[in-house]
Amino acid sequence: MITITPCTISDCGIVAQLWNAKRLDAASCWYEADAVDEAYVYQLLSAGVQISIASEASSHVGFGLWYGSAVVARLVALAADEDEVYYRLLSEFCDWGIVLGAQIGCAEIGTALTTERGRMDALGVVQIVPIGFEPLAPGQDPSDRVPKLLRAECDLQVLKDAVTQILEPAP
Repeated sequence: MITITPCTISDCGIVAQLWNAKRLDAASCWYEADAVDEAYVYQLLSAGVQISIASEASSHVGFGLWYGSAVVARLVALAADEDEVYYRLLSEFCDWGIVLGAQIGCAEIGTALTTERGRMDALGVVQIVPIGFEPLAPGQDPSDRVPKLLRAECDLQVLKDAVTQILEPAP
């Protein structure tokens, strides 16, 4: 059974280890991300970033980072090798945002077709819009802009319902 718990000061090393391991996964959005240490994770916690850790049995199997306000819950990142862990963390993010009073959840993502993007697309409810583009060459038609950065956005309750459908499909 997967459990999700808030990161404490004593868990910062665990999150750093999970982060650094995930950055070696070539199919992930984490691939070649900067390595971090326990102090960096502590700085995130101190800055008010919510960090949650997923565990199964006695192993730590993933984590998520998010922050927000009563308007928008912002998902910074989810790191999980298994689909179920990813979706459990995403469900935790939705619950956190709903309790906060936010109606919308969003994340900034790259354009690469990663494992995480495939999991998000499988939900079928997340809207993706380009928010950053490659620079235009002199004289290039602006309609030929190439997206570089995307915004993924969804109503938190709709997202929660879609995650629940994946985790607990109807018989």
